[in-house]
Amino acid sequence: MKKCNIKNIIRNITLGLGALVSISCSGYSTIIKMREVKEVPIGQYERIIKLNNPEGNANETIAGLVFIRKGENVCTDYPREETIKSLDELTMMEKNSYRYFSNYEMKVGGMTFGFVSIPVDYRAILWENGKDENCKYKVQIILISTERGDISGEITKGRHVGGHGH
Repeated sequence: MKKCNIKNIIRNITLGLGALVSISCSGYSTIIKMREVKEVPIGQYERIIKLNNPEGNANETIAGLVFIRKGENVCTDYPREETIKSLDELTMMEKNSYRYFSNYEMKVGGMTFGFVSIPVDYRAILWENGKDENCKYKVQIILISTERGDISGEITKGRHVGGHGH
């Protein structure tokens, strides 16, 4: 009889832990793969999020641009961002740096809702979160450490980049 109780207790604990893991994982967002494109098409964007990097060298003061089409709920996790209306608001040095950025298309279900442009030593991850209407899509910016050769959202070379993807 004791063997049966121990088995039931272990089974119930396992089921309970499994349920807790399922519940906690349900809040996580889905990663959307972004396709690299040659350039960001010229057009009308509702807003452009400029990701500032004030600690960077003169040619590294911008950590990226996020181009958002009208009516889309896109945000970033980057700590220093500024909303601009056009690329004309960039400084001459920022415009020059932008020419060498990698560009990615934000596209879901055949619909393109924006683009991300980042320097080659950064990576962008696009998260979809249907639970947040103000931020249905979140762009996470990650600096690739040239010192360690890995991807990190931690403080690297004196620069901190974005936080977590939810």
